[in-house]
Amino acid sequence: MSTTHDRLPPTPVETPEEQRANFFTDPFGYVEKQAAEHGTVFSIDLGSLGNEDTVDVEVNGRWVFVSRPHQIRAMYSAVRTTSGAEANQVFFGTMEESVGYIDGKAHRRRRAQLHPAFSGGKDYIAIIQQAVDRHFALWPRGKAFPVFEELQKLTSEVIVEVVCGNFAAEDRATLTGMLPRTENAKYTVDQVIAADKEIRAFVEQRIPGHLAKSDEIGQDDVFASLLRHAADGDGSLTGEVVRDEVFSLLYTGFSTTANSLSWVFAEITRRPEVLARLRAEVGERFRDRPLRRDEFGDLDYLEATISETLRLHPVSALNGVRLLKEPLRIDDYVIPAGSILVHCAYLSQRSAEVYDQPEEFRPERFVGTQIDPYVFGAFGGGQRTCVGRGYARAEMKMILAMAIAGLDWEQSETPLPAAKQQGIFMGPEDHAVITLLP
Repeated sequence: MSTTHDRLPPTPVETPEEQRANFFTDPFGYVEKQAAEHGTVFSIDLGSLGNEDTVDVEVNGRWVFVSRPHQIRAMYSAVRTTSGAEANQVFFGTMEESVGYIDGKAHRRRRAQLHPAFSGGKDYIAIIQQAVDRHFALWPRGKAFPVFEELQKLTSEVIVEVVCGNFAAEDRATLTGMLPRTENAKYTVDQVIAADKEIRAFVEQRIPGHLAKSDEIGQDDVFASLLRHAADGDGSLTGEVVRDEVFSLLYTGFSTTANSLSWVFAEITRRPEVLARLRAEVGERFRDRPLRRDEFGDLDYLEATISETLRLHPVSALNGVRLLKEPLRIDDYVIPAGSILVHCAYLSQRSAEVYDQPEEFRPERFVGTQIDPYVFGAFGGGQRTCVGRGYARAEMKMILAMAIAGLDWEQSETPLPAAKQQGIFMGPEDHAVITLLP
């Protein structure tokens, strides 16, 4: 496949150690700098992201960033010669066997097992409404507070109810309190690792008897559903795998949702015209209880506001990753096996080649349009697109609609906060400070 015209993607002039330090310090700023210097395809030597001691996956250190629709399509089309599982193992630093870390038939089977609960088709409005009402009532009035941390508490409670709703009330409360310790910059790496282990152990200890309890209640939570698949399956869903799957669902089900909603609050508190249009669309709805899911069906501008927030504020500079098992040509470059391809939605979604006036916050760009998966990558792409994207979008829509209907807050005159690493993902540096009116 090699010709005299083949070449490798450009890389920064810094040493590998300097590249990694610069990327970890400011991921978005560093990839912007490389794109300005090298164009739409470039590589950064990120090694194994510091996970060499925990992950036995061989990589050559090259993380090749692509940021144009045709390049992203080529990346996701190379299904037989790439591994999403191994790339995710390096990215997240784990060798477990939950859905993000397996390939092939096993991955498709696991997605099928999870799809009914997280496709967005299941009605969780009662759970979300009760949690929203309880948490909104506790939010302070008349003084500034970081809404990011409050949203973490809210989304933690919701995902625990969805995944482990048959736990005893005390256990659900304990688990809800544990989750925010895994995704917040105020905790040290050691504290985050300890919280991760503590949550997994907490879940594993409750495997015995959970199916019997679910039978007694007369309905399954997601945990029980996985245990039933384990009992009826081929042995791939062991107790340890179910534990890890539950942890993965809990972690991703609270962290990215709270993160994205905090950016929504940060944006609309600085954009009175957007907030006014949201309030006009919501009107007097969502004030009576109980709410019904079908009441949320025609909120086109609100949904577009969420999409526009996800466009400008993806949770990572690494939105989809694939480990190359064979060389792959993208444009004029031949990328060697052992490299990790990166779908960088941050660069793609802020490119004038992809979006008109990309730096402007304009929700109307998504009203009445079909989202192209190769120009909108907030949930990754290809066959491994986030299994919970339907659930996440539905939850964000419901929480935001209830916030617009039930809360009032001061307009902020301060600049939009910068993005800062919060655990694995990127969130508002100031944790999205807002002030609710009394």
